[in-house]
Amino acid sequence: MTDAALLAHATRLNAAAATDPGRVRTGNEDRHYVDLDRGVLLVVDGVGGHAAGEVAAAIAVDVITQRLDRPIGTPAQRVREAIALANNEILRQAERSPTHAGMTCVLTLALLIEDRLTIGHVGDSRLYTLSSDGLGKLTHDHSPVGEREDAQEISEADAMVHPRRNEVFRDVGSAFHEPDDPDFIELIETRLEPDAAILICSDGLTDLIPSTVIERTIRQHAGDPGRVVSTLIAAANDAGGKDNITVVYAEGSGFPKANLLPEIPAATNSSAGNPASHVSRLTWLASGIVAGLLGGLVLSAWLGFDLLSMSRRARTLVVDRNAPAQYQTITAAVTAAAAGDVVQLEPGEYAEPVVLKDGVDLIARVPGTATLVAPSGFAGWTSIIANGRLGNRIAGIRLLGRATAPLGVALRLAGHDLVVEDVTIEGAVQVGIEVLNPGAIAIRSSQFADVQGLPIRINAGAQPDVRQNLFVRKTSPDARPAIEVSDSGSPQLNANLFVGYANAVQWTSGGTRVVRDNFFIREPGNGR
Repeated sequence: MTDAALLAHATRLNAAAATDPGRVRTGNEDRHYVDLDRGVLLVVDGVGGHAAGEVAAAIAVDVITQRLDRPIGTPAQRVREAIALANNEILRQAERSPTHAGMTCVLTLALLIEDRLTIGHVGDSRLYTLSSDGLGKLTHDHSPVGEREDAQEISEADAMVHPRRNEVFRDVGSAFHEPDDPDFIELIETRLEPDAAILICSDGLTDLIPSTVIERTIRQHAGDPGRVVSTLIAAANDAGGKDNITVVYAEGSGFPKANLLPEIPAATNSSAGNPASHVSRLTWLASGIVAGLLGGLVLSAWLGFDLLSMSRRARTLVVDRNAPAQYQTITAAVTAAAAGDVVQLEPGEYAEPVVLKDGVDLIARVPGTATLVAPSGFAGWTSIIANGRLGNRIAGIRLLGRATAPLGVALRLAGHDLVVEDVTIEGAVQVGIEVLNPGAIAIRSSQFADVQGLPIRINAGAQPDVRQNLFVRKTSPDARPAIEVSDSGSPQLNANLFVGYANAVQWTSGGTRVVRDNFFIREPGNGR
């Protein structure tokens, strides 16, 4: 991997960029270019095999940057002319050299002048923006599969594994083009706010890493562009690294402060600015640690086993359907596990229900890349049940409901000492997480992405700690809440963000209550 060198602009953007060949290919046909002084960000993915794709990408970078160095014409004219000039030069070079015949590339170019962003796009590389409205893909994939995904005919997960996902019907270099030719350059003009970020990447990232993981990674490392880039590339390699991976990331000066999931949002917290409140939180945390340790010792004595020796014997049982030496199913690994063990899921899709054993954790090695689904045609499926007394940790898993295989309950929590973190629940799901009893249960740093039913249901007497989660509803603008609470339930709700919910939290009697220390954006897409 090339070093993701941190680049800085006086008051506008911090950025980083890197490219990596991946784990399968020996060469790298991707190229990138960043010049913040001129406001240029560019990702090029070469096509043609051997050295041809690399040559096409190099020509594109050279021609485009030379044209943009001349500030003549409107931003839209400059972007169109730069891409058209690159297209025609690649075509000429290919016609002159038999070894380069057929070479082309796809690319995404962004030109930022003051706060105006002009994007020129051809192919299936992508440009995303991230703001208080969430992660949005501004470009369209010029491919049969991408066109169906953009039309919501197939899900992102289905598009990522489709056998035709690498086909494109627009490229740079296969035919002569004028700058304004129809069906050639997709031109997008928008405004970039100081509290927003931009991500441009090749399909080596987006074929392996879903948008939910991309968004979570950016938010986790806001303020450190180099870390964002390196983490995304590492995740794509961990998920298989089947293609070259290139990432260009830039964030406005206000983006880190506008990160939507701060630990304690001072602007809305009634105790903000009070030093005593911070001391009390630290005291509470220390007390909790001590209480947890004492509770563990008491529990181990009551149940008749040595908790400390158990932790020393802990194993990691890896589930990987593509590795014969590993467990082929989650059920097989859970059956073989004992209290204190971790069942670790490799990237992939798993169509099986899971009932966790007491004290056995379930985690994804690469967060967001291990997806649990129901088999096609099944309805009312429950994906994961945790109902023991020794505690479980469920982390990094993605639970997906499809129209052909909806989930009844994605995650049913009926046990004690349960921790759910960094989990994504999305799609056709009747109930995302159902909390059934008053045992110590924490739901944190997770995302509920357009869940069609109820993201969280809290039953009678339950008292879960629900914090730093993101609830986003983009469709079905009805009155259903994000969290439904039994009248005798008493959840602790802190630093959650609710987007697109008219009633974010509602008690079963129909009443709503003021929920402090949380964020609310009533209408997705306009920031209110």
